[in-house]
Amino acid sequence: MKAFKLIYLLTGILLAAGVLLTSMRGLPGEDLELYEKACMLEDGRLDRIWPGLYISRYPVAIRKGNAEYVIFNGDIKKRKPVLPVIACTAYPSEDGVYILVPSKSVMDSVGQIAEGFSGSFDDFLIDQFSIDAQKMSDSQYISVLCHEAMHALQLSCWERKIIVLAEDIADAGIEARIAETESDPEIRAMYEKQADLLYRLAVSDDGVPVAETVREYIRTRKDTQALLSAKTGIDIDAVRSYADLYELLEGTARYAEAKAALALSDEELYGQYLHSLKETSHGKENYYRSGMGICMLLDRLDPEWKQYMPAGSLSLAGLLENTGG
Repeated sequence: MKAFKLIYLLTGILLAAGVLLTSMRGLPGEDLELYEKACMLEDGRLDRIWPGLYISRYPVAIRKGNAEYVIFNGDIKKRKPVLPVIACTAYPSEDGVYILVPSKSVMDSVGQIAEGFSGSFDDFLIDQFSIDAQKMSDSQYISVLCHEAMHALQLSCWERKIIVLAEDIADAGIEARIAETESDPEIRAMYEKQADLLYRLAVSDDGVPVAETVREYIRTRKDTQALLSAKTGIDIDAVRSYADLYELLEGTARYAEAKAALALSDEELYGQYLHSLKETSHGKENYYRSGMGICMLLDRLDPEWKQYMPAGSLSLAGLLENTGG
């Protein structure tokens, strides 16, 4: 469990340290209202996004200032924060899994969010595609709660699978070495081709995706990984495991986030998630998007595909290859 906890600490969303200066007035009614609206999706809509996905099943710790307000089973309890930084993540502790999120007012005050972990704070600040203004919408906030609930679900469903993938990329320098190649014209061209193919496959209204195009995407993905391996000197299996891990962890969570926006009938926000599929990014964000896109493509190929995820050993890409390639 200690190793698994570390994985989640390293893949959580860390927010800018300046928001620590927010007030100590207590949990605003707005946050409780948004939490309740999120739980209303448990009328069957969340289960349709992912079987077993719930928010109220876990204690939700909303951080405001130097306090956390834990909502669970109809009670709200104030406590000291369990982490030294403000975070959006699923946090396993001795008394269960907690969902940690900042208050809505804190999220409103941050123009950038940080996803993942890096050696320096400046390195891991990135623009979040769905936050294009200073103020986050209610739908965005609820979608983030669903994203973190998906992480909480992963703890019970895929613990062994995630640990195995993480062990395969034990070299802490893999991420940095891959990032160094992202400005390479050949790599950029492969990223762009891969993103374009996945966008067309996941978003097209032309019925069931053409099998040959699915196979082309799979080939392009493998060619990209082979090129990354050659240019970085990283073993191909480690390159593959790196992509598989973050597609599994963050890709499925981003998928749940996007589908929550759709469940809330926020077509504009959902459209932003779809649009992000055809844009290349940098670092792990590429795999957050490709993981989400593969989930959406699997929806089109086999609506029952999620039932194979908990027990199987396949990655999202492996499942896609078995299903459509």
